[in-house]
Amino acid sequence: MLKEGSSGLSYLEDLVWVVIHGRGVWHTGPASLIARTLAMAGMLAGRESYYYMRYDDSPERVNIPMMFYVVMGSPKVGVLLPEEVEPVGKLFSAVIVMDSVLLLKETSQRATLLDGVKNGAVIVVNTGLAPSQVAALLRKYQLSRSWSGKLVTVSASRYHNNIAFGLMGALLKAWNIVSLDHVLNALEVLNIDEGARRVVASAYRDALVTEVRLDVEEVRREREKIEIPEFRAGPWDIETYRKYQKALSRARSYEDRIRIMPRWEAIAPGLIEFGPRPGEKNLGFKTEFARIEAPIVDKAKCVDCKLCSYYCPDGAIDFKSIEVDYEYCKGCGICARVCPAKAIRMVSELERVEGLEDPELRKLSLAVREYGY
Repeated sequence: MLKEGSSGLSYLEDLVWVVIHGRGVWHTGPASLIARTLAMAGMLAGRESYYYMRYDDSPERVNIPMMFYVVMGSPKVGVLLPEEVEPVGKLFSAVIVMDSVLLLKETSQRATLLDGVKNGAVIVVNTGLAPSQVAALLRKYQLSRSWSGKLVTVSASRYHNNIAFGLMGALLKAWNIVSLDHVLNALEVLNIDEGARRVVASAYRDALVTEVRLDVEEVRREREKIEIPEFRAGPWDIETYRKYQKALSRARSYEDRIRIMPRWEAIAPGLIEFGPRPGEKNLGFKTEFARIEAPIVDKAKCVDCKLCSYYCPDGAIDFKSIEVDYEYCKGCGICARVCPAKAIRMVSELERVEGLEDPELRKLSLAVREYGY
């Protein structure tokens, strides 16, 4: 039971949690609508509910990973959070992923999508990929512990330009905390038109649920072991701190990041952390998570004019070799637009990394190009 005035956060496990993973600007509207509707549906089902959101720790917003949280109580357990907390632990009973490139990347907490997800939970992905392909991506990129649960894939834009409606319908097919009627009534309360409500019902009827079981031991054998420097009392020198930054950049879960994070005694007085030296890259803040599309350089066409390197706003194209550093490229496409030889083409990050084409990503890429990065 939730007790008012509790100093710890263990009571979070008594609540029902949903997390929605999306990208700033492109998904803010649909994600907000899903969160608002689920919270209202929870209220109609007799569950005290609310929602809030988090952006990545970046001053930018476009394309930056973001998460909306929906939290529900029950008739016996209310929602009383001391603040908009970062929920840590095995809490989530449902996860919504708004594009398939997010399956390849860390979340806005620099954690995996499966961090905090309960066994038996539901994962809904907006994608044209087959469930087996999505499960393979989850296993390869998102597994920090063994997990089993339900996977629902849906091409949400097939139902409506606002992907929120297709995703909600797909979620309800596998998640029984609130019913389809609760959600349809919530949409009516929120003054959403009847046509959109029919879309939710249609996506619900069409959704296919796949049982998935993923074994982390198989994955661990394929991954590089993270070496954590031994703790040393007193402020660290920059070289010791760099070793911790490197270990943090390889962390595969939010818990791992907390475990590796330097204790306050180790921070040099007056500093939050050491920044990179001139000409060096920031190990503690790689920016590939913001990329939907990636530039591919055709060296046979390249005339070595260097314009792509000059114009790259993030310094992610090496001046001498015209090689893209994909850990820091944000996929803005400026390099492709300024290349006079048309030697650079933009492809989805999923195609670049895994050779997979997802029609849902193609629609998102077209929107990015039409309206700007």
